[in-house]
Amino acid sequence: MLFFRPSFNFFVIALLFFSFVTQIVAEDFASLQVFVTDQKGDVVPNVNVRLENKDGFSREFITSKSQLIFFSNVTKGVYSVKLEARGFKSYSREIEINAGKNELTVQLEVAEIVENVEVARDRQELATDEVFSNFLTKEQIDALPDDPEELERELRNQFGQDAVILIDGFPGRMPAKSQIASIRVTRSSFDAEYHKLGVTIIDVTTKSGAGNWNGSIGFNFNDDSFNARNPFALRRFPAQQRGFNFFLSGPLIKNKSSLFISNFASNSYKDENIFAVLPSGNLIQSIRSSSNSINPWIKFSQNLTKTHFLGITYQGRVTSSENNGVGGFNLLERAFSSKISNHQIRISETGNIGNRFFNEFRLQITNESTGIIPASNKPAIIVLDTFNSGGAGNKNNSTKQGIWLSDNFLFGFHKIHAIKIGGLFEYERRNSVLSTNQNGTFTFSSLADFIENRPSTFTQRPGTRNVKLSQIQLGVFLQDDIRVSKSLLLSAGLRYEWQNNLEDRKNFSPRFGFAWSPNKRGKTTFRGGAGIYYNWFDTNSLAVVLSRDRTQLGDTIIINPSFPDPFLVGTSQILPSSFSQTAFDLRNPYVLLGSLGLQQRLARSLSLRVLYNYEKGVHQFRSRDLNAPLNGIRPDPTFGRIVQIESSSFFVKNSLNIGLSGRLNRKISFGGEYTLSKKISDNDGIFGLPSDNYDLRLDRASSNDDQRHRIYTSVFYRLRKNLNISAIFTANSPLPYTVTTGRDDNEDSIFNDRPVGIPRNGKRGEWQKQVDMSLSWTIGLVKRKAGDISMPGTIVVTSAEASSGDIGIDPNHRFSIKIYATANNIFNQPRFANFVGVQTSPFFGKPVAASNSRKIDFGLKFSF
Repeated sequence: MLFFRPSFNFFVIALLFFSFVTQIVAEDFASLQVFVTDQKGDVVPNVNVRLENKDGFSREFITSKSQLIFFSNVTKGVYSVKLEARGFKSYSREIEINAGKNELTVQLEVAEIVENVEVARDRQELATDEVFSNFLTKEQIDALPDDPEELERELRNQFGQDAVILIDGFPGRMPAKSQIASIRVTRSSFDAEYHKLGVTIIDVTTKSGAGNWNGSIGFNFNDDSFNARNPFALRRFPAQQRGFNFFLSGPLIKNKSSLFISNFASNSYKDENIFAVLPSGNLIQSIRSSSNSINPWIKFSQNLTKTHFLGITYQGRVTSSENNGVGGFNLLERAFSSKISNHQIRISETGNIGNRFFNEFRLQITNESTGIIPASNKPAIIVLDTFNSGGAGNKNNSTKQGIWLSDNFLFGFHKIHAIKIGGLFEYERRNSVLSTNQNGTFTFSSLADFIENRPSTFTQRPGTRNVKLSQIQLGVFLQDDIRVSKSLLLSAGLRYEWQNNLEDRKNFSPRFGFAWSPNKRGKTTFRGGAGIYYNWFDTNSLAVVLSRDRTQLGDTIIINPSFPDPFLVGTSQILPSSFSQTAFDLRNPYVLLGSLGLQQRLARSLSLRVLYNYEKGVHQFRSRDLNAPLNGIRPDPTFGRIVQIESSSFFVKNSLNIGLSGRLNRKISFGGEYTLSKKISDNDGIFGLPSDNYDLRLDRASSNDDQRHRIYTSVFYRLRKNLNISAIFTANSPLPYTVTTGRDDNEDSIFNDRPVGIPRNGKRGEWQKQVDMSLSWTIGLVKRKAGDISMPGTIVVTSAEASSGDIGIDPNHRFSIKIYATANNIFNQPRFANFVGVQTSPFFGKPVAASNSRKIDFGLKFSF
């Protein structure tokens, strides 16, 4: 593991030392945290919990928006716990509380509906607190992939590509499924605590160590014999994937500290399909690529004082791969290898300050290194959407270090205000050595031009670029959630942000939201709000600009060069050096977001959700050539391209999401979503140049990610005890693509010119549909004694009542084996992609790739 400086090593070691010393010298104390779920495994809010003993001790807690039930400063002994929640049967039992942190998990049973005014008011309050926010069930989590990257991809497929993912409150990489305790999904949050716009927030909570040592060892496997042939391949290509995962958790010192250790490792290879046309004819060929990764995870939890708890987590990821970048039009020469290592340390300290205040502190330290080596140093040859050969030209050695620190202070005021004040500090330092396009690139408009040795351009970025930069980002906020009545909840907040590398200093973000349940039974709830969300100028983009600015060797651009030596005298036109820069008035882009939604309970276990969102992006980043030719002549003849990054772009998006979810009975549950959206923009990203640098309105059209229709449905069926099957159906409407001439008609050295009268993104591909299925069977080996499952100091109810969703083990058996199979695109429906819009290509108007042919994985997990 790598750290930045000795001071960071000292800081982390000091925290560890402090935690161990505290556990030795601290006096005996006790606390109790209660986690309440319904019979589906979903968290139950608005629960009244009373804790009392025979000595006259009595304390009551009523949950609200936080859903956290926590009793501190409790003496050891036997207590009576009573739980009441509207719509559920009452729960009561005696428990023994030991020194340290105790946790109790209770599953409530649904009660008959009682019609009275008081019950109705409580339902109104519950509805306004929890509308559009829910936990994934244990079955839904079980159906997710084990691999962290595939898991994140699946969550984004379900809840939107723009979803914001938080891991234990931190930004960061998704852990393997074995580390996940719960996943909460919140739609359209207007809380000022959040920087990034996300109509959906996916909050992932990871596991802590258990009260007794337990764990699991798992293995999953895929081979090409289980898979289907790619539609563009002549045969089924060899492929294999192997994954190994394990976790082990338990107490270091009973009731005081615990440890959770896990690792996910994978090894895979597959043959990539090359689909191109050469002068000798069509080429259909396969090239093998391989990838290896390990993902260690260590989490340490410690009781510091009577009300304060420390968590320290290390997460690592090291990946290496060979023959990246090959496939499609790219021949073997375009291959490159890569190795990326990422290490994160997360430190959190939470606890009460007095009886009224609560504070949560989070610190994340990141160290990352990236190495990319091309297989060939030859000049690249690009024949537009026909074939690509030569070196990849992307040699890169980079390191990145970062600190992410936040602190939130929470307290109540006059019983109706829940106030949160917080701040965020981010620091990032990068050091990159880049050799991008060092050997040059020839671009040919067509295969005929290549045969005649007639390239359109030659570009080269000579020399090696050394880029060093640092960036500081700050954010502060004030948030007030106001309980006006049981039927109405208002929220108001203000956020301010600042970056040191931009002169923009007016980044104030007001936020407002509401939730209103006019129906006394809480069946109908409206929610909406509005706010401003700023975006950072990220260090990846800044590093690219700095590698091309005036301090570096200028880019070489030759129009109509000779071939294979571009510098021979002839009809060539060698432009003066080109460079990039940022506009003097560059500012942070922002998005105006407005939202209005409805949630309707149609039956006891059936809910309908409707949500409309309006987004308008203002001052979005784009590139523009300030020295583009006018009538074939560049305004400043002493330079070639002068590419400026500026805040002059926009987008507008309207979306309507309709969701239906519920449970038919104890065996069958289902969910479905349909999204209708439209997004208009005028650019192709921060480094995308317009077709006409002097008339940006010509590119106003459908956005690259304008997907009009999105359908997602899932069904879970418990065939019998410990035998489950699930199915997921997805359907996405075609994405747009642009028709271009394949020529540099306006002589700006960029091949994005369109035929007259044809708009940007004027064509669309095809619908993509698929059905995924999974089957799992758990076999119990040795019966578990009641009470031998526990978290640190946990009071376990009975093995039949305990919820094992947060610790991932069979509550009824000491040892068990789980056998499972997952099938992606089980009916092997063709999913054509990469439609060609270049008119000079032999593939014009056709797809040249197909994704996600049928793939079946098998897995085995042993738990103990």
